[in-house]
Amino acid sequence: MLNVKAKILSIGILLVIMALLPVVAVKCSYTDDNRKISSSTYDSVSNNKTNKNDKNKILCGLVAGEYKESYCDETIKAIAILINTDYTVNPDSFDVNDSETCIFEEDADNSLKENYSKIQDIYNSVSELKISIDKNVKYIPYSDSSNGSTIPSEKYSYLCSVASPWDCYSESYSEDVECIGVSLNGIDYLCRKGAKAEEALKWYLPNCEIN
Repeated sequence: MLNVKAKILSIGILLVIMALLPVVAVKCSYTDDNRKISSSTYDSVSNNKTNKNDKNKILCGLVAGEYKESYCDETIKAIAILINTDYTVNPDSFDVNDSETCIFEEDADNSLKENYSKIQDIYNSVSELKISIDKNVKYIPYSDSSNGSTIPSEKYSYLCSVASPWDCYSESYSEDVECIGVSLNGIDYLCRKGAKAEEALKWYLPNCEIN
């Protein structure tokens, strides 16, 4: 009799356990799904922040990445034309995930934050302009400064070497610096002396057209 009762009790416990298993399984599945959603959401937010679909926002961010408080408006305009050209030819040459290369408005601080709307306005004013040589839009390399002149390059055979003596006035001047294409420091010097952005660019790119 005791054995029969024990068997009945065991069967009852087994039935209760089997009845509870689906509930436990659902609860575990729900927890795992929540974890996946949370991870996915985090990834999408991170990617969305650094891989903007808005081309203008990316380009403004790239111009902001080259911004210096000392640069005048025409210098910023020249940089915007350069970046717009290079991004059109080879967008992969820019690391938009690098917070120093591409600075979005929400990440700007100090004087950059104060001047971000001005940078946006300047970019918007030249957003359709690109640099072309022999009627083809070309990638134009640039550097912060030069050692007094730009140098020729087999890779960029459509560019020529030009004098950039004003780089010698820069505090960061070095004879070891090599610059192909355009010196941003030289552009700023010319613009501060009264040159328009297009005129300063044409000093370094005498065979170019900007349209």
